[in-house]
Amino acid sequence: MKGRPVKVTWTREDDVRHGKYRPLQAQHIRVGLDRRGQIIAWRHRVVSPSILARYSPERFAKGGGLDPAVTEGVDLNYAIPALLSEWRPMTGVVDVGFYRAIAAGYTKFAIECALDEAAAAIRIEPLKLRLDLLAHAPRAQNVLRVAARMADWGRRRPNTALGLAYSDAFGSHCAQVVEIELDRGTGDIKVRNIWCAFDCGLPIQPTNIKAQIMGGALHGLSQALHEQISFTSGAVQESNFNDYRILRFNEAPAIEIALVGSSADAPGGVGEAGLPPVGPAIANAVAVLTGVRLRRYPFHSERVNDAWTAAL
Repeated sequence: MKGRPVKVTWTREDDVRHGKYRPLQAQHIRVGLDRRGQIIAWRHRVVSPSILARYSPERFAKGGGLDPAVTEGVDLNYAIPALLSEWRPMTGVVDVGFYRAIAAGYTKFAIECALDEAAAAIRIEPLKLRLDLLAHAPRAQNVLRVAARMADWGRRRPNTALGLAYSDAFGSHCAQVVEIELDRGTGDIKVRNIWCAFDCGLPIQPTNIKAQIMGGALHGLSQALHEQISFTSGAVQESNFNDYRILRFNEAPAIEIALVGSSADAPGGVGEAGLPPVGPAIANAVAVLTGVRLRRYPFHSERVNDAWTAAL
């Protein structure tokens, strides 16, 4: 009716098929070692379309054509003497936008998996490698130690394995240890437990902080194991939760969270900080259990089996 407000609501099918998707990206990391096996150089290249070029072209131009929305998280807290981070823009036909944890959700995946691979190459325990590289950062060391203690990190387990990852995204420190089991017949990964130590500085509303970290971890778990948009002839194939797979209630693991922040430190980010470590922790656990490295989301059973077959 003329002159009256009209409420317009997208259906879920509209939303799934015409949304702004997380940028498709490829990453390449090269790690340089000295003769003693110490990490002395790190090169991280990200190739992806830009978010800001569409979302905020003025900000994109003001930044000299750089896009922190697709590169954040590449600046390491680890003490490595020579660091080089690069972004190569890719022009695509699919419109892209923001996703929970933004770029840190995938840059930390690459970093933490590469660090575990480096640890295996130089034959050093992954937790020890991280602690050594974070000797200058006591808060970062503390979350790693607390998460490892919560998970009983050094204990061997029959039929399951632990994986570890750390993130300093959004001004907070988050370490997570996951316990996984793998059905070697189907390639299905089941995450049984997540232990998380989180330091956001001054912890305002601790109950809400734990809820946000738990939500981020579950979101990251859903993304790592299931979520994917596919295109055929330019058209999105998924439409609703019947074909866009997300984590289900019966797949949710037990999650234990320890807040270790101090009132002496300024508050850091919380809402997205729980997502980045969970995916690489799962991949690192799979490598412990099978020797297979997973480098591509999502970890579908077919993809796990293909990686397993290729490694034989």
